[in-house]
Amino acid sequence: MLCVLISVHLNTTSSVQAFPSTGVTIFTLFSCPSLIFRLGGRQLLFALNQKLSLPSLRTLRAKSTFTSLVPTIGPIRNDQFDQNIQTIVLDARAASPSKLPPRGVSFMIDEIALEEMAVHFSKYNKVGGLCWKHSHVVDPVLRTYDSAVSIAQKIHEGKVHLGKELTVIGVSCFGEDEIYPILAAPTCKAEGASDMEHILVQTVEHWNMSSAAMSVGPVWSFAMDGDATCRAAGHKIFIKTPLAQDSPLYGTLVNLPGLNLFTGAGEVTLDFDFKHVFKCICTLVRSPTGIVLDNGHVINSMMLARYLVWLPAYNEAAVTKLLHPDDPQDVPRAIALMLPIIKFSTAQRHIVNNSFSFDIDTCADLTSISLLSALFESILLPFIKVSLSLSEQFQYLSCYAHLAFTFFCAHCCSFMSYQLYYDTQTLVKNAAFCLVKQQSLDPYAPFFLGDIGDDPLEILFGRTHMIGGHNSACLYAQALDRLSTAKDIDGVFKRHPNLDLGHCRLKLTCHEGIDHINRELWKGDIISGQCDLPLSWSRGRDDTLNILMTSQLDHSHYVFAEHFSTININMLHPFGQGKYFSVSTEESLDPSVILDILPHVPVTSPSECLETLLTDKEDGVFEGCGELHIEVSVPGRKNHENCKHVLRDFLSRIVVHIDRIIDNCMELLETTIESTGEAKTIKDIPDITESPESKHMAPMCTITLF
Repeated sequence: MLCVLISVHLNTTSSVQAFPSTGVTIFTLFSCPSLIFRLGGRQLLFALNQKLSLPSLRTLRAKSTFTSLVPTIGPIRNDQFDQNIQTIVLDARAASPSKLPPRGVSFMIDEIALEEMAVHFSKYNKVGGLCWKHSHVVDPVLRTYDSAVSIAQKIHEGKVHLGKELTVIGVSCFGEDEIYPILAAPTCKAEGASDMEHILVQTVEHWNMSSAAMSVGPVWSFAMDGDATCRAAGHKIFIKTPLAQDSPLYGTLVNLPGLNLFTGAGEVTLDFDFKHVFKCICTLVRSPTGIVLDNGHVINSMMLARYLVWLPAYNEAAVTKLLHPDDPQDVPRAIALMLPIIKFSTAQRHIVNNSFSFDIDTCADLTSISLLSALFESILLPFIKVSLSLSEQFQYLSCYAHLAFTFFCAHCCSFMSYQLYYDTQTLVKNAAFCLVKQQSLDPYAPFFLGDIGDDPLEILFGRTHMIGGHNSACLYAQALDRLSTAKDIDGVFKRHPNLDLGHCRLKLTCHEGIDHINRELWKGDIISGQCDLPLSWSRGRDDTLNILMTSQLDHSHYVFAEHFSTININMLHPFGQGKYFSVSTEESLDPSVILDILPHVPVTSPSECLETLLTDKEDGVFEGCGELHIEVSVPGRKNHENCKHVLRDFLSRIVVHIDRIIDNCMELLETTIESTGEAKTIKDIPDITESPESKHMAPMCTITLF
């Protein structure tokens, strides 16, 4: 990187001599020396100042502004937000050579690792690195030696903790790539949802109370990566009140049947990162339990390995690499799995349409894969297919929302986890809200779908790790310095994107250099005012109906007009009653919690129900067979639909644990045989599954409902 900067400096210097009006002197005089200082330190800058006549550090400090985060020492206070908003956001934007128009603002929150160690800030003469939740019990000021002893004693007693992670809140504007960190607080991860609620509310309130709301723009969304505590807090704060009928957004959004219209104060909505969603969906498909879409067929890595080798470009080794990557958290690897599945389904569409092409099992598998392909296509292509217009992007997102709603109603958690379903539907909802907000703010401005989520904060973390030599742990003071440095580096790269190598784990493509899926290189029409959102939503619903006509799902699962005719049912609570999956609050109990409590499953011990099995040495076949009785109690369930959902969820869990039950029975069988002296080890017993007359020997499971 430093060699590239020096080469660019030499080239631009010669260019300036030949073409003095090109304006590249701005990079030569400020951006390049700033990058060299931030990446290589003051010693390298001094050497290049002497050799190449670059500006000195004193000149840089006089002509440039370096980011400096105010540390969180003690509890999170209001003045910390105020100082960081003023110095990092407002002052930096005021120094911009061009006047920036008002933008929609997205807050984002995430954590990075910290080394658990206290640090001394000489500027304040205070001890930092203590968790913000419990640090109110100590006085962080080092007045005497006893002050340090008192802090150490409180840490030893567990009354205050050393921060193990750093909670960072950043600000990003729609239509821009800059990220502004405004909070960096060490945490012990002991805070609950109520503590996180206070932070989220405090962040939005101080933004609105400052001049930032007027000079920068209003808050549109608050993005996070799926942390359970943040999700619960964000749900309570930002899915709180129904959208007012006198809102300028209401006329458009009310014509999107099924969309959840609950927001927080100021119509702020909750958001989740779409790249995180891609990784979670692929992790689900790669898992042994897989994903169920159609007629109980499980799609997992074993099933996909059987069919993806049909693609000409993928042999067995390539398919294994797709399904079992070295780094499952790598975004390009997740997309590299989704795209071949889409390609495979397109190539085998004629087989799916012709039921006589293969045996019935193969046709059923291909039909399930085609549904998975449609699901992938509707959530992935809006973010990576640069030729799509904004209307086409939201048509795809509408299709995904309706498909996910249908599959979840049919299969519950066998389709995907409650948390993932909640995150994906919230993502679609936030995108729709932000588009309408952009149309209200400036219908002639573009709306880039990639601006949602917390990707700018993830990129900032990537630069932070790069500065630290990819060492995941650092002291709190070091973390603040690296975040500030990363912010300055990020600002230069945003102004000169051709210099940015990018982050291979966060890019949507596997190519080095600039990510070609960005706002400037998007080819489709993304002017916000050109998108008729209700029409795109309706077309996405029609696409869903066409897709589901080929499935074996009951038609009642996708009668959308009937489902969404009442406000009690929408995408986020598909079973009505105002209950949200994956979120449990004091006011309303989450259905996922209800499902965990109601199905009381007394399982009889295998030793009480497994008959004595003996071996006939002549034919090697068991003469007895065990029977496992499981009783399921579903009390107080008069509603047939609720009972059906409870039973379906229970049965899906039983299937997952059947193998474990069988293993326990076989262990007991081994002990029984050893005690009778008929066999020394279970290995001496022939595999009864290979014998055709042993089919009746399969373990039986009796489920009694009462």
